[in-house]
Amino acid sequence: MGPTTLSAPFVGRDAELAILKGLVRGVAAGRGRAVWVEGEPGIGKSSLLAAGLSDVGEFGCATAWAVGDELSQRLPLRVIMECLRGRSRSLDAGPADISDLLQAKVIAGVLGGSDPVAAAIERLLALVDRLCAASPLVMVMDDLQWADDASLVAWHQLALAVDQLPLLLVAACRPVPQREMVDKLRNSLLAHDAALVPLGPLAGAEVSHLVAGLVGAPPGPGLQRLAAHASGNPLYLREIVDTLLREQSLKVGPATAELTQPAREGAPASLGSAIARRLGFLSPAALSMLGTAALLGAEFSVTDLAVVLGRPPTDLMGELREAAAAGVVTESGSGLGFRHALIRQALYERMPATLRVALHRHAGRALAEAGATVAQVAGQLLSVATTFDSWALRWIAEHASALTDRSPDIAAELLSRAAQYVAADDPSRHVIYHSLAKVQFRLGRHAEAEAYARRVLLRSGDPVVVAEARWILSRLLFSVGRNAEALSVVQEALRAPDLPAMWRGRLRALQAMFLRYVLGDLDAAEAGARDALGLAEAAGDSFAIGYALCILWLVASARREHAKALEFINRAIDVLRDDTDHPDLRAFALDNEIFTLQNLDRLADADACLHEARRDAERTGDLRATLHIGAAVHYYWVGRWDDAVAELDSVAEHGPEITHFGLRERGPILLYHGVSALVAVHRDNRNAARLHLEAGFAEPIDTVSAWENCDFLLAAGAQDAERSGDLAKAVSLLAPILDTRPGQMTLVHQWLPDLVRVAVAAGDTSTARAALDRCEAEAAREEIPARAAAAFSRCRGLLFSDADALLTAIDHYREVGRPVERAQTQEDAAAQLAADGHGARARVLLNEAADIYTGLGAYWCLRRAETRLRAYGIRRGVHGPRSRATTGWEALSRTELAVAYLVGEGRSNPDIAGEMFLSRGTVQSHVSHILSKLGLRSRVEIAREVMNHPRDTVSPPLAAKSS
Repeated sequence: MGPTTLSAPFVGRDAELAILKGLVRGVAAGRGRAVWVEGEPGIGKSSLLAAGLSDVGEFGCATAWAVGDELSQRLPLRVIMECLRGRSRSLDAGPADISDLLQAKVIAGVLGGSDPVAAAIERLLALVDRLCAASPLVMVMDDLQWADDASLVAWHQLALAVDQLPLLLVAACRPVPQREMVDKLRNSLLAHDAALVPLGPLAGAEVSHLVAGLVGAPPGPGLQRLAAHASGNPLYLREIVDTLLREQSLKVGPATAELTQPAREGAPASLGSAIARRLGFLSPAALSMLGTAALLGAEFSVTDLAVVLGRPPTDLMGELREAAAAGVVTESGSGLGFRHALIRQALYERMPATLRVALHRHAGRALAEAGATVAQVAGQLLSVATTFDSWALRWIAEHASALTDRSPDIAAELLSRAAQYVAADDPSRHVIYHSLAKVQFRLGRHAEAEAYARRVLLRSGDPVVVAEARWILSRLLFSVGRNAEALSVVQEALRAPDLPAMWRGRLRALQAMFLRYVLGDLDAAEAGARDALGLAEAAGDSFAIGYALCILWLVASARREHAKALEFINRAIDVLRDDTDHPDLRAFALDNEIFTLQNLDRLADADACLHEARRDAERTGDLRATLHIGAAVHYYWVGRWDDAVAELDSVAEHGPEITHFGLRERGPILLYHGVSALVAVHRDNRNAARLHLEAGFAEPIDTVSAWENCDFLLAAGAQDAERSGDLAKAVSLLAPILDTRPGQMTLVHQWLPDLVRVAVAAGDTSTARAALDRCEAEAAREEIPARAAAAFSRCRGLLFSDADALLTAIDHYREVGRPVERAQTQEDAAAQLAADGHGARARVLLNEAADIYTGLGAYWCLRRAETRLRAYGIRRGVHGPRSRATTGWEALSRTELAVAYLVGEGRSNPDIAGEMFLSRGTVQSHVSHILSKLGLRSRVEIAREVMNHPRDTVSPPLAAKSS
C-alpha cells in the first residue's frame, strides 16, 4: 500500500549531494566516515539522503535505514535495531537475538546483575562489525532527534570505529527540540572528523524548478507569489501545491501553471495549516482511526491498532486505504507508518490533552491484555501526564522488576510518578517504593535510593523486602564512604528474628566484608565469612557461598597468604560457574584470581584466567567480565605495555566495566587513570600523563576502594615529579603508600624500591629506611618467597649499596618473567656496580636494561638510566637499538602484528577477539593503533600492507613469561 499523491522531484543541493556521494565512494574503498545532516522540519533532509545514497548498491555497499519518532525515545535500542533488521540473515546473531536478550528475564540480584541494555549494545556493535567484514555498510538514522538514549550511545560507539571499518554513518537531525544527549553526540562526532551538512532554504530559482516538477509546468506569477509563502521549505511547498491540486485551484497549461483565482483567499499560512488542509480531505472515521494510530508512534502494526480500537484488522482496511490514497500513511517495515513525522504530530496534537491521556491509558491496558511487550505498555503509560488509575498502578507494581532489569531509566520514571499517586493503603505502595530503591540504586542515584530504602524500612512488614532494602541501604552508604552507618545497618538487619535464611547468609557475608573494610579487623572478618559460608551452604544460596568465599580470599590476600587465597577463590569460581544470575560476582572472582596468581608469580596462569574471563564476557554479554582494567595491570607488569594501552583505550571511563558491583566507586577510576598515567610518564608522553594525573588526583581518595586502588596514580605522580627534577616532591607523593590502614590489601611492596631509590637520591634516609622496614615486613608475610621477597632484596641493595642483593632480585625477575621490574633493577645494579668500580659488568646490565626499556618505549626510564651511568663514565655500547620504531611495520607490537594478519584475512573485530581471547573493544583499539603507526586509512589498506610482509617472519603474541 502506498500513497497516490504527486511525487516531488529533487532539486538543488548540488554541494550537499557531492559530499554524500564522495563519502559513498570512500566507504566503498574501505574508508569509513560519519556525517551529520541537520535542518528544520521539511527542509529536505530525508530527500537529500534518498538522492545522495541512491546508488550505494552500485558500489557494492549494503544499506541499513531507520527513522526515529517521538515515542521511540522510550524503548532502548528501538531505532538502531530497526535500522539493522533484516541485514544479518547469514550471521549467527542479529537484531532478533538482541531483542530476545532485552526481553529475556534478567534477575538483577543484589549486586545489580548484568545490564541487558549494555550487553545488547555490545552485541549490536559486534553485529555491525561482522556486517562490515562482509561488505561496506551505509547506516542511516533519520530524525535522530527522537532516537532513544541507548541507540545514541551505540551510534557514538560506532562513530569511534569508522576510522577502521568500511562504515558510513549518516545521521539526519532537526536542530529542535534540543536534547542534551543529542547535542553531546553531535559535538563528539564533529570532534572526531564527522562531516557536517547543514541544509538551508531553497533559492528562488530552485523553488520554481520544484513547483514545475510538481505540477508539470513552470509557475506563473501568482503561483510564484504563493510559493514564496513556503520560505524555501520543500515539504511546505509540496503541501501547498498538493492542496491547490486537490481543490482544483490550479490551471496547468503547456507553458505555465497559474492560480485559478488571482487573489486567492485561504491559502495555507504555515506548514501546520497545510498539513491540516491535507487531513481535511479524510473522512471522520479515517481521522479517528489515524488519531489512535498516532498514539502508537511514527510506525505501527495493523494488529496493535486493531487491539487498541477493539476491532478486527479486516475492518480497518477501507480507512487505511483512504489514508494511503491521501498520502498520510505508507508501508514501513513490516507494518505502516506516517508519511512524515509532522503529519503524525498534527494528528496527535489535534486531540484534546484529556482525550490523549485517556486514550494512552486505554491503549496501554488493551496492549497489555493482548500480550504486548512490557516496553510497549510502558511507552503508553509514560505518555500519561496525570494521575495513574488503579489498573496502571497495579500493572507498574507487577512489572517493576522486569522494567528495572531491561529499562532502568524507564522504570525509574514510571515508578517515581507512580509513587506520587499511590494511596497509603494501596497494596502496590510497598512494591513501588521497594522497586524505586532498587532501580535508583542500580542507576547510581544514591540520595534517591537511600530515601526510598528508608521509606521501605519504615513501612514494610515483609521480611524479604526489609532484608533487601537493608542490603541496598548498606551498600550505597558504604560506596559513598559512610562506612560506620553501613555497618550499623547490616548489624541491625542481622538482629531481626524473622530474617530469612538466604538473607541471613548474605548479610552476614556483607557484615564480614565491612568488618575488614571499616574496622580493618581481619580476624573478625574471617570469622564472619566462615559463619556466612555455613549459613549460605545450609540455604543452598550459590551467591552467598561465592560471596563469602570472596571475602575469605580477601582476608587471606591481606595477610599475604596467597596459596590459601587461591584455594578460596577457586572454590568461589567453581560455585559460580553455572550461576547465570550473578555474572558480575563471577567476573569479580576471576579478577581476584588473576591478582593472586600475579602475587604467586604464576603469570602464565594469570593469562589463562584472563582468557577464561573473556570467554565469560562473550557468553554472557556482561562487559564487566572483560576485565579491561585488570588486564591492563597484568600487561603492565609483564611488559606488554602496548596491550595495556589498548585495554585502557577500550574502556569507557563511565561505563559498566569501570564499576564494582554496578556501583560507580572511585577505585576503578583511580586505577584506570593511574595505569594510564604511569605508562605515559615512562614513555615521556607528557600531555597524556598530565591529563590522566589531573583527572586522577581530582578524584577524592576517601573510600576503601579509593585507598586500595590509588597506588598506580601515586607512583605515576612521583615518577612525573622525578622527571621534572623535584625529588622531594617525588618522595612526598609516593610516601603515603606507607600509611596503610589496618586490613588494607594494597601491595605496597611493588612500589617501595622506587621510594627507596628516590628517597636516597633526595637525601631522605629516614623515609628510605621506613620503606625498607615495611618491605621486610611484607616479605616476611609471604608463605612462598615471591614478589615481596624480590622487592626487599632491591630495597636492601639500594639503601645499603649492595650490588649482590640487586643481582639476586634480577635473577628472580628473569626466572618468573617480569621484564619491567627486571629492567629497573638492572638499572639500579648497573649504577651500583659502576660505583664499585666494575664498569664492564655495569655496561652489560645497562645494555640489557636499555633493550627492555626500548622495547617498552620507556624513553624516560632509558634517559634516566643513561644519565645515572654517565656520571661514572659508562655509556651504552652497540648492544641494541637506540630507540624503538614509532611508525612503520617495525613499530607494531606482537599483538598488533597478529591482529594485522587476521585483518588481512578479512576477519571482523569480534572474530579476532574470539580467537585471541581479547574483547572486541580491545581489538578495535589495536586496529586503530595499527592504522596510526602505518599511516593508513582503512582495513583494506592494512590487508594490502600485510601482503608485503610474509607471516612466517612474525612471532606469536607476547607470552606472559617475557624476558
